[in-house]
Amino acid sequence: MVSGVVILCLTLVSFSTANNVEYDGWLNIKLQHSCGLNNQFSDRGNITIQSVRSGGFVLEQNAVTPSELNALKETAKVDGFYKLKSIVQTSDGSISTFLSSMKAETLLSMNFHDVIVVWILHSGAVSAVGISPSIFEPSAQQKLPIEFSSEVYVRHIEQAPVPDTASYIQKVEKEREAREKGEFKDNRSFLAKYWMYIVPVVIFVLLSGAANPEQASAR
Repeated sequence: MVSGVVILCLTLVSFSTANNVEYDGWLNIKLQHSCGLNNQFSDRGNITIQSVRSGGFVLEQNAVTPSELNALKETAKVDGFYKLKSIVQTSDGSISTFLSSMKAETLLSMNFHDVIVVWILHSGAVSAVGISPSIFEPSAQQKLPIEFSSEVYVRHIEQAPVPDTASYIQKVEKEREAREKGEFKDNRSFLAKYWMYIVPVVIFVLLSGAANPEQASAR
């Protein structure tokens, strides 16, 4: 049974702007969870991201069944984990699965208030889907039927700058060829060329003077 809570909003974008996303399309994320220790998954709900660039989404979640609640309490007694499986289907038909988890006791103490983050690369591909506890204070204890109160964020990962190694290699090769042909001129000053030889000598002289102050004063 799907709960009546349906959320439609624009998500917070961090690390880069949505305009940096090269590809736009929709994503469907089917949520399944395992509340017990047997790793058996059941349907939890669905996230439909209507636009990868804008981050608009619709969230639908099922109510927590009594059996799932009991299984979660038993898992919490042994300090076990609540597990979330996210099955992502893109508009081009590709499917990928991501697993994440949090302590069962934490989920119970937060009264099923959690955070789901969808990480998207600049190409529009999903790199991860994770779950974590909410930073807000838990609400009052829920009565049956218990429902998830989830925050969903779609975050775009900025592509790191790629070093221009080809230009650097070409520069090194040109300098090497110039040296071999005798065309390379070193315009550096005397100190810039031979500082590695001068500095040790200066340090040695200073240390020698500090070690023999009487001889230095006699002179």
